[in-house]
Amino acid sequence: MRIFVTVGTAFNPFERLLQYTDEAIAALDVPVSGVCQYGYSQTRPRVLSCQETLSRAEFDAEMARADVVICHAGVGTLWSALREGHKPLVVPRLGSLGEHVNDHQLEIVEALNQEGRIEIIESAAQLRESLLQHARGDVRRGPRSADDPSRLSRVAAAIAEGPMREKTPALGKLVLRALAAFGPSIESLRFD
Repeated sequence: MRIFVTVGTAFNPFERLLQYTDEAIAALDVPVSGVCQYGYSQTRPRVLSCQETLSRAEFDAEMARADVVICHAGVGTLWSALREGHKPLVVPRLGSLGEHVNDHQLEIVEALNQEGRIEIIESAAQLRESLLQHARGDVRRGPRSADDPSRLSRVAAAIAEGPMREKTPALGKLVLRALAAFGPSIESLRFD
């Protein structure tokens, strides 16, 4: 079974996805090969060929060659996997774990999961079971699909709203209130 793992190009490491992958593959009793693009992370899944980055051509080639794709929930990555007929195994980056600036990837995966286009992975044990289903042929890759941007309209909506939903930190709210109460008036800052 050939696996392609990618964490994308975010500056934050994504150890959780790579640890799930390493543990799941180590617990399999089927031959595994493939490539892992690990970005700024330290963890390297043992049996995969690991590279920090891939060129666009290398990324596309691995996406096309893979039997299974394990990835973060970046829109470009998901779009590429879906276009190649994959039902990717997706671990969304979480802002609360320092894996991204906010939780917009959760909104993306929830939209796609409701449509049955992806599988959300929450543990190494779940990933192992999903990989076994692929190895047994219970889950098969579909045909490459034509580009149809309307397929991801719900995802695009989630992305558009996601950053706007980020909550202002409590300290930031206090500072803004203090400035409003005790700072200079807007009129005093105006110059002609």
